[in-house]
Amino acid sequence: MDQAELLSYLLDVLESGHFRYGITGSHATMAYGESRFTNDIDVVMELDAASFERFRAAFPFPDFYINEGATVAVARGGMFNVVRPDSGLKIDVIVPEKDFDRQQLNHVVRAPVNPAGRMASFISPEDVIIKKMAAYNEGESDKHLRDITGVLKSLGPRVNRPYIEQWADRLQYRHIWDAVVARVDP
Repeated sequence: MDQAELLSYLLDVLESGHFRYGITGSHATMAYGESRFTNDIDVVMELDAASFERFRAAFPFPDFYINEGATVAVARGGMFNVVRPDSGLKIDVIVPEKDFDRQQLNHVVRAPVNPAGRMASFISPEDVIIKKMAAYNEGESDKHLRDITGVLKSLGPRVNRPYIEQWADRLQYRHIWDAVVARVDP
């Protein structure tokens, strides 16, 4: 199973199970901006104990491995992984724990996930940009700034910049936002 097949499998599970979700991370920035290589699939999901059991059943061992922290993440919010051992491919499942994380699911956008036109729910471009700023703030990897720049260049005026500025100020990422805007609007 390659990454495209894993993403398709994940979408089958999410859509047929009527889970509330939004693809985020690099797959979202690729949907809105520029293509690049990524090692994993990131998805924000609303999960409780019952829906987690349905989700877990769709990823049976030994074909998949779900890490032990999953039940804690479901109960308190956080992240857990679904790993395909034969390939090392990984799905990072993010269960909202903070206000910003929870509200992302209110702004999902239906968009094509591949050239064939398969539709999926993605976290909004604005929320993806804010999460990319958070990732940059944690590790200062320039790939996050490139992702943000790609989305801004691709979507142009369709991006709600005042919304991003509001959250950048609230989360203390204004210096990152200003640096990205300087790249896009020289």
